[in-house]
Amino acid sequence: MTSRESGVGAQPVGLIKQSESGTYLLVLLFLVSVMNFLDRQVLSIVQEDIKLELSLTDGQLGYLALGFGLVNAFFALPIGRMADRVPRKTVLVACLTVWSSVTAMAGLVTNFAQLLITRMGVALGEAGVTPTTYSLISDKYPLKRRATAIAVCSAGIPVGLMLSLFFGGIISDTLGWRWTFVLFGVPGLVLAAVLWFTVKAPERGQADGVKEVKESSFMDSFKHLFTTPTFVLIVVGSAFKSIGTYGILQWIPTFYIRKFELSAAQVGTTLGPIMGIVGLVSLIGAAYAADRLSERDLRWYTWILTGAMVLAFPFNLLAFTSGSYVASLIFMGAGIFCANSMIAITNNLVQSTAPVQMRGVASASKTVALSFVGYGIGGALIGQLSDIFGTENAGDGLSAALIFVSCTYLIAALLFWASSFKVRTDVAGAQHASSAA
Repeated sequence: MTSRESGVGAQPVGLIKQSESGTYLLVLLFLVSVMNFLDRQVLSIVQEDIKLELSLTDGQLGYLALGFGLVNAFFALPIGRMADRVPRKTVLVACLTVWSSVTAMAGLVTNFAQLLITRMGVALGEAGVTPTTYSLISDKYPLKRRATAIAVCSAGIPVGLMLSLFFGGIISDTLGWRWTFVLFGVPGLVLAAVLWFTVKAPERGQADGVKEVKESSFMDSFKHLFTTPTFVLIVVGSAFKSIGTYGILQWIPTFYIRKFELSAAQVGTTLGPIMGIVGLVSLIGAAYAADRLSERDLRWYTWILTGAMVLAFPFNLLAFTSGSYVASLIFMGAGIFCANSMIAITNNLVQSTAPVQMRGVASASKTVALSFVGYGIGGALIGQLSDIFGTENAGDGLSAALIFVSCTYLIAALLFWASSFKVRTDVAGAQHASSAA
């Protein structure tokens, strides 16, 4: 039988009473998600300044994304397996402490190699976010409320993006990019302490009524998950979608700075709120609608994913070809609305098609796909294509590269549509496989 969430950090420490509240847990996990993308995306708003000071090429900036993606993917599965075996809160706190510390250290780098090492350190810490947070939520909230709960946690993604662009641009223009990294690393260390001392994690299987969780080896978990059609299609579809999404997230601020000759603060204070507010509304709204519609038919989860990807592509195309900054922002906002609507739904399907004892590995498998294929290949590919298609300081090459990777949205739409044929069977199978024989 696997651990039901006991061990270090499971009992009250000193005079501090640890909370079992689902709402309190969700609020803190939302803040973890904010810190995750705050520290991950801060590079995007300061990379033009870094490029000039350290004399880097777009290709090298792309390799930063590749290095991040490779490390994040490499450590996601072992950390995910760890999250299925040992207390998840312990794993999450350790990961949060690592990536926050390394983010602050990035303010001390003097060359490309050092910057690459710090990005890889952030990637190592953030590899534990998805396996731990979504597993905890899935054990606190039942299936019919799970997508909405995951959406609340995932709302930290657009909020983190907004804050990283908004405050990153302002701090970079006033104090410099080095202090931006330092100041962005501190809040995560505070949050790690709060999480450690004040939260009591739910027991595994609690929300699904599983009293005794089956033992599962890593190979058993891997074999079961990758012979589940819905799980495979959702993970692969998410990977293709992430090539466009993560590539855009890394390069869109630089694109606007170059094409429209704007400062980091100008881009950050306009693009940031659009990404944050629009992304937040679409993420929570789509998840809530999907939860309600799924009560009639679980296939609504996959149908919403398909429609969102089909609509996102033309909006991105218009954003990257518009000659007006305002018009481009409007189209980009529409694209973000569509793309962000799927985050909580895909994570819910990954969790719900995986037995309780395999949820850490399930989330980690999706993290591997998104990190290596999406963040790594997407960011690096855009950097290389930008050097090939355009001149050093113009936005034309970058525009062509961004359009090219956006085509992956259409591949994702096809895969999500294909998942609709088995989703009901695979969710029921996961629930059956969770209980001990």
